[in-house]
Amino acid sequence: MPRFHIDEVCPKGDVYPMIVYFQNGYINDKFKSNECVLYENEDDKRKCIATEINKMIYSGEEEKEDLGKTLILARNKRTGKVRLIEVGNVELKPVIKSNLDATEVTETSYLELSRKFGSKKHKQIMEHREKLKINVSTVTEQMQNVTDSVTEDQLDISSYNRQDSDEFYIPPINREASKVDEVYDIDTLLTEEQYDKISAEIEGSDYMKDLNPFLKSIAIKSLSEKHTVLLVYANALLQLFATLMKDIGRKNFVACPYSVTLNDIILKNFLSNVNGKRGRSPQFKDKSLCHALVFILLINNYKFDFDELCQQLKLTPRTVTSKVALTGATLVNTGSKKVAQLKLPLNKPALRRKSTK
Repeated sequence: MPRFHIDEVCPKGDVYPMIVYFQNGYINDKFKSNECVLYENEDDKRKCIATEINKMIYSGEEEKEDLGKTLILARNKRTGKVRLIEVGNVELKPVIKSNLDATEVTETSYLELSRKFGSKKHKQIMEHREKLKINVSTVTEQMQNVTDSVTEDQLDISSYNRQDSDEFYIPPINREASKVDEVYDIDTLLTEEQYDKISAEIEGSDYMKDLNPFLKSIAIKSLSEKHTVLLVYANALLQLFATLMKDIGRKNFVACPYSVTLNDIILKNFLSNVNGKRGRSPQFKDKSLCHALVFILLINNYKFDFDELCQQLKLTPRTVTSKVALTGATLVNTGSKKVAQLKLPLNKPALRRKSTK
């Protein structure tokens, strides 16, 4: 055996030779050279070869060589120089083209054969299977039409967003306020437009005759336009709190007969509405009382007679105490009576209804 002197060693470069073998056959003398496409994986830089032979596509990815390298020995017959060339190995596999509609065609053909040549029972089975098929696009369109017809008024989900929070029961509160008059901002209770509309609607009306006796004692004082609106607002909420659910459910129920604007605000924010039917959970009932207490505090110099309020509303002191605490006010003993007063530091929340389910 002649000895060869290796003149050059050629490691892998950007492009290098590949030893190709086929998964389903071997290369013989009849094999003709064919063009191929070379790809490179951007992640691991491995090469991939694809070619077409007899209308069949073959492809394969370069095999990893963790334990060694594949080298071929090449000799130049003219110069006699010998080189070692590092190569890669690729196994080419046929790529089977899948017809996505073939299954549907097969099922359709099977259904037609069953209808013509199948037994009566088999025909029923195939017809039943055909009825169970769902047109996805049709169902999607139907669901879109259903969701488009659902409105917020039908579901009224906005009022359920914060029922697990103590802040659900009271108007926006600033518990970090440095002054008492900064705890509740009167301008956040209603907009300027709402204040103006409600004030114009109640002006000239006989709302004083329907005021709760407790509120009448406050109304004697000279109140500003906004405080007058809050007075009527508080009275409507106290009446709502005392109204039975069977009366609230009536179509002709009115929460505030003196102002259409205020009536709409109360019905929207203090009652639930599902598919046009009014409802009132215990949480909503508590909310109406807590809001009324806040309005009374604001229009009566941040305090009111606790015992007189309980007497006029015909509520037990225990029931009202928890609501007063939630507003941030504190019960103060003044002689023989108690006074609810909003002062700093604010009282900690004490009310949260728990579900009985």
